[in-house]
Amino acid sequence: MKTKITLLLLVNIIFFQQVYSQCTGVDFEERNGIAILEMEAKLAGSWRKESVPDASANSALVYRGNDSFGAPGSSVITYSVRINSPGTYRFIWRNKIGVIASSNPSTEHNDSWLKINASDFYGLKGSHRVYPGGSGKSPVANGATSGGYFKIFTNVINWSWSTQTSDHDDHFIYATFNQAGVYSIQVSGRSSGHSIDRMVLYKEGSYSASSAQNLSTAQTNCSGGSTPPTTPPPPTPPIPPANNIPPTVSFSNITNGQNFSVGSSLSVGLSANDSDGNISKYQIFVNNTLVDTDGASYSPYLLNQLTAGSYALKATVTDNSGASTSATVNFTVGGSSPTPPTPPTPPTTPPSGNNPPSVIFTNITNGQNFAVGSSLSIGLSASDPGGSIVQHQIFVNNSLVDTDGTFYTPHLLNQMSAGNYGIKATVTDNSGTSTSATVNITVGGTSPTPPSPTPPTGGNKAPTVSFTTLIDGQQVNPGSTVSVGVSASDSDGSVIKYQILVDGIVVDTDGASFTPHPIVGITAGNHEIKVIVTDNLGATASKTINIIAGSGQPTSPTVPTISFDLINASSNANLGPISNGASLTSIAAQGVNIRANAPTNTKSVVFILTGALSRSWVESFAPYALFGDENGNYVPANLFNGSYTLNAVAYSGSSGSGSVIATKTISFNVGSTLAAKTIAYPNPVKSDGKISLKLPEGTSGDYNYSVTNAVGIQLEQGKFIAKPSQTDVDLQLSNIGRQMKGVYYLTLTSSNSKQTIPIIRE
Repeated sequence: MKTKITLLLLVNIIFFQQVYSQCTGVDFEERNGIAILEMEAKLAGSWRKESVPDASANSALVYRGNDSFGAPGSSVITYSVRINSPGTYRFIWRNKIGVIASSNPSTEHNDSWLKINASDFYGLKGSHRVYPGGSGKSPVANGATSGGYFKIFTNVINWSWSTQTSDHDDHFIYATFNQAGVYSIQVSGRSSGHSIDRMVLYKEGSYSASSAQNLSTAQTNCSGGSTPPTTPPPPTPPIPPANNIPPTVSFSNITNGQNFSVGSSLSVGLSANDSDGNISKYQIFVNNTLVDTDGASYSPYLLNQLTAGSYALKATVTDNSGASTSATVNFTVGGSSPTPPTPPTPPTTPPSGNNPPSVIFTNITNGQNFAVGSSLSIGLSASDPGGSIVQHQIFVNNSLVDTDGTFYTPHLLNQMSAGNYGIKATVTDNSGTSTSATVNITVGGTSPTPPSPTPPTGGNKAPTVSFTTLIDGQQVNPGSTVSVGVSASDSDGSVIKYQILVDGIVVDTDGASFTPHPIVGITAGNHEIKVIVTDNLGATASKTINIIAGSGQPTSPTVPTISFDLINASSNANLGPISNGASLTSIAAQGVNIRANAPTNTKSVVFILTGALSRSWVESFAPYALFGDENGNYVPANLFNGSYTLNAVAYSGSSGSGSVIATKTISFNVGSTLAAKTIAYPNPVKSDGKISLKLPEGTSGDYNYSVTNAVGIQLEQGKFIAKPSQTDVDLQLSNIGRQMKGVYYLTLTSSNSKQTIPIIRE
């Protein structure tokens, strides 16, 4: 008995020593996706703990030192927080203006400096990010910022959770922690009298703003204190019943070992059945890469202009109880006798220590409720600290409804019916690592979603579809961004799926609401653009056009158009039109805005700016300005030196809803970084994978390069340093040398430019 008691005491001692050692020197910790601390728990310099009415613990942290507007460093308090669950957290603090100025009281004594030493620390407005000065990242927040600190301000006199940065362009505060561990949060005095009560870090996918701001929730001290209530996890898919019979699937028009001629096209036909239920999802894989996802109705996937080689084709179907079945065939292209399929070349192995991407919803919170019949544009903010995002996917109630590549266009849920919705966003980086975020919303209360209407019995009519932004034979400029807009309808039902194919490759899949697909940096030559739409009863319709990227002036489409003006944001003066190919000096691009002049029936404009500065923005009121306006006063922005592509789409409804009225894409340059383009030679490249780059004269600095295939899988990556005295750089692309013949894409990125060069493997 004594031995048992001794062992029990020893275990307890070891346990408490571990807990104590983990919390030594740590002020508070994150539990279940939230971390809370009373700010007056620590003091330094001129910070005081004072009794302040309505403070959560009857006292608050108040700065009583001299104003320190120029730079942080006055009376720095360092808090430490243990993060147990890596991810992206929103930061808020409860604060008030403690000294009421005689004039402009809401803008005086209203701010402090903040620095979070996280994996990524930034401000977010919609999908636009800003970074603190001195962080080495851009764009930098407007106004005072340095040393990695943001100026965090409020414009509310009394206690509020108003927590913003970037003058005249308010951004919320976020921090991403890639690994579990202890991180520091530093607060420095800026405005005398600014009072702060408590701070909170929370995951927006797990907590609503109101629950994070609940003052009755205890602080999460790193000492075994009370744990905040957890939010219910998102619903899990139903477990297949024990007696569920799996579905069956087979290929209806392809046999194992079959051979096809080079350049032919193959429509993948399937035959699937579920004897005790129904098929809810179809997936097609080519050489282990997912290329097509359909719901309950399968539309044959097209392999267009097949190149020589061996192919492994897999079809997977899932029934309504969650059971899955797959079928695989191997076929060859070229040659008279089939050869055993060569295993596909896997994507480049993610480097050890690869940081996963991050994704958050920017305009939806968990548990949010919407009115029946309303529309919701799903906004995302995603980043990858060690590379780039190559795919965005949106799932609604476990069904894939939208797939985008590098550039995400907000997915629209239109005229929502009553019920519960689980919305999941999944992003994948260039190393193949994926991250997901999920929110659950309700529409019109919590009643279940009504069942789908019974299909008509009089025979289904096929839908119709047409292009709205392009015409057959249209010419466009090589390297420009081409927006593919379509219009579809179904006289006896509704369109539930849109697919865009470019040169036979599926590049975009949308659900019931279509967002125009941008073809970024279109390569010279002829391109086939095809759209396929599917109605709610499985009928399909398609439309195909051919466009030419080459010499000559582009043919104007027979639709209304958009023009752009450059605006001096200080005086609101029009500096003149900005058109495709324009070049602005660095000085002329400071403190400016860009206005879209849209047709008179426009109700909203969706902007996408990419290049040295990126921004996605929706304007629902004129003037339609890329960086927004305040009652007609344009918000200023500074455009960094580099190349830009600006796309604007005008809609008939607000917030990017309704039909597309007009679209416009231009490319322009700030500074002199586009004086010349890099040339790759020899091109086509041979099996040795050797290629040289002729850089523009005077080019210098660090460059990153990557090579992807036609479906976006990265095959090569590396770095080189360009020297002014050396205009040619040699690269060894061994992986490309081992690939089958076809077109690949070499992307070069420097601090102020980006260029993609098509590479032909001979």
